[in-house]
Amino acid sequence: MLNQKIDTTGLKKNIALMLLVFSIMQMSPVSAEAKKPKHSKPPKTCEANKKMEKITSFTYHQSGGFAAVNRSYSVKMTDLAKEDREKLEKLIEGSGLLSMKNEKKTTPGAADMFFYEFSAVSGGEHKATYDDGSLPEAFRLLVEHVRAKATDSPRS
Repeated sequence: MLNQKIDTTGLKKNIALMLLVFSIMQMSPVSAEAKKPKHSKPPKTCEANKKMEKITSFTYHQSGGFAAVNRSYSVKMTDLAKEDREKLEKLIEGSGLLSMKNEKKTTPGAADMFFYEFSAVSGGEHKATYDDGSLPEAFRLLVEHVRAKATDSPRS
């Protein structure tokens, strides 16, 4: 056994590779200090911006149906009493309208359905259009609230 030669070539290559990896790891900034952001303020997110922007106006339009209804409700939020404004803001925020830019979902080939158009201004204009078949559940409370306030409007 003493006369047997041990092949150390593979062992030397593995050790050299481990030393190379270790030296590269030492050069890269992996410490906790290096990973800390350079700014102390958290970055602004879309969610934070939404809460900072106030809803300044809201428009609702309902059209269609068997009787060809054409009703609208449009309001500047500052024109509403505090309680009414807060309720409408809550319903608008709850519907998800403020996360939309120009959403449009309608049922292809559907007849005699109502169409609903919503628009809110809050740091930009947010629009959504649906029909009875595609109206999300989150919008239904908003429709119930503003439908009673809507008035007949001339056809365009």
